[in-house]
Amino acid sequence: MCEAIVLCETTENHQPYETIPNSGSFTLYHLQTRTFWSQIATIWEWFITNFNSDSLATTGHRRPVRVYTITQGHWAAPQTVEAHISLDPATIVINDQTIDRIERRWLRDTELRPVGYCQRLPLWESLETIAGHQPAAESS
Repeated sequence: MCEAIVLCETTENHQPYETIPNSGSFTLYHLQTRTFWSQIATIWEWFITNFNSDSLATTGHRRPVRVYTITQGHWAAPQTVEAHISLDPATIVINDQTIDRIERRWLRDTELRPVGYCQRLPLWESLETIAGHQPAAESS
């Protein structure tokens, strides 16, 4: 997974979006590209798996993510945190929240309580929308 935009919404039913909605309350996760050294570490881990039975899929990797909280159409300033992405289980863990990439469920806490649903959005259109909601000093 390279750079991605994921929209998560507190809801009982999955509601698909083709773009970032103009109104409503939801959270956007902008998963950043991995750093050069993080990518080198992954290549090394894949090499090591040829000689070690531990699975790279379960260890996963970490990368920065910008979190945008939108409440009734109002965008709060973004926070940059770290996400842990694994293939087995297919999850993205950000702070105390987990995104189940198979079921598209948004879960909270260690008990994995259901919060709502998530979906990946088109990258370029989403980046344009996000840029339009940044203060002028941050948009460069």
